[in-house]
Amino acid sequence: MKIVDLRDCPASGLFYGGRAGQKEGILVDGVPWIAKYPRTTRDLQGKNLPPYTSSPVSEHLGARIYASLGIPVHETMLGYRNGKIVCACKDFTFPGKRLFEFKDIKNALSDDDGGFDSAPSDGESVFLGDVLATIETSDLLRSVPGVLERFWDMFVVDAFIKNPGRSNGNWGVLMDASFSYELAPVYDLGSSLFGKRGDSLARRRMLDESDIDQDAFGTNVSCYRLPSNDGRGASIHPFSYMAQTVNPDLDAAIKRFMGSVDMGRIDALIDSVPAEAYGRPIMSEAVRASHKLLLRRRIDEGFAPLLARIVEREG
Repeated sequence: MKIVDLRDCPASGLFYGGRAGQKEGILVDGVPWIAKYPRTTRDLQGKNLPPYTSSPVSEHLGARIYASLGIPVHETMLGYRNGKIVCACKDFTFPGKRLFEFKDIKNALSDDDGGFDSAPSDGESVFLGDVLATIETSDLLRSVPGVLERFWDMFVVDAFIKNPGRSNGNWGVLMDASFSYELAPVYDLGSSLFGKRGDSLARRRMLDESDIDQDAFGTNVSCYRLPSNDGRGASIHPFSYMAQTVNPDLDAAIKRFMGSVDMGRIDALIDSVPAEAYGRPIMSEAVRASHKLLLRRRIDEGFAPLLARIVEREG
């Protein structure tokens, strides 16, 4: 895997939002890209954190894993700029497209619409039922092919790569100049694959079987929630939820995933990340081994039993 020298790329004059570290608009061969920098950990809670997160590497690996599954995802590359390893993400709105995030579309719903656990127009609500009701209720989302399938594909793959950062604000649709809409590619994957974990913690947690199981499944929490008596919602642990839920759309997404995943290809992708470049560390051998171990554990002990139950149910 090549780490591209981005030091001489000019600023594009475009600016991008988000809370997970610096984002800089740059031009690569005249085309707008976003340089996503590692976030400092000085304001983050937790022991044994490295000075900066590995979120650029997580962004790139998460995107390439999505691509290996045949799911449209934004174009990324790892690069070096301003003394740091960054993930450059091609601006998929260029030229002439506008991104409408799911929360924006949900915010257009009438509060008179039924079937919601909170106000339909609350774009930030992550009650799972509200998200699904929005997909069923919104005229726009009903008109765009593949929205429900994309939602469940992301639910499944985000569980596989442990991406807790999915929200109503980082998936949606693109509109072109003719007011035609299409699904945006999957993007914003910097929280996946334990992006805040350093070498020493990765090494230590691989020594204990209960820690491995906890990292593979126990700490794997979705952004989506289920209704609860206190009104705040109950966390969804995706593997427990998938095991306890009979939903044909979710079942279809699990079957698509298991029919496409190639662990040999994913291992090779992880192995292709260099240990260092430009004098900066990128991926230690402990982190590399941890990624491969946890992903395989989720296949063997998570998705394989889920698929077997689906096949048995379907006869």
